[in-house]
Amino acid sequence: MDSTDLQPPCNCGALGDHPRNPNCAHTSIVELEVAGRRSSCLEVIGFLRTGYDVDITHEWQDPATEEWAFKFHTYRKLMPPLPAVTVPEPPAPDIAVLACLTDPLGVEMSDNDLHLLTGLDPATLADTLTTLVNMGEVERVRPGLYRKNA
Repeated sequence: MDSTDLQPPCNCGALGDHPRNPNCAHTSIVELEVAGRRSSCLEVIGFLRTGYDVDITHEWQDPATEEWAFKFHTYRKLMPPLPAVTVPEPPAPDIAVLACLTDPLGVEMSDNDLHLLTGLDPATLADTLTTLVNMGEVERVRPGLYRKNA
């Protein structure tokens, strides 16, 4: 029997010929250490975790300098990294105000409540409410109180 007839075992531990799979890919493990303010160290570790598996092996605080040190090892994740999260654009002021007044249709809401719910600055909110009243979308019940027309 010729030695070329035998297939060496794959590094993943499976014997014989088989299609390559994520278990076959071996990634090197790198030991790292970061030191500084605790929040800065954790920020670095959090950033690394977006593309790598990170296992913290030791953490301590130097009593003399009060700096933190984190020792960890890291290796590339086999799965693809998480996609970047896109933050949706905030709605236009008129859409935000109408959305607040649509659910409690016909219920009076103060401009202060609308300010808290929409997060609009007072000047933008006042301009938006005036425009919506002029368009007939919203009714000004009395100063500072508004409701959506049915």
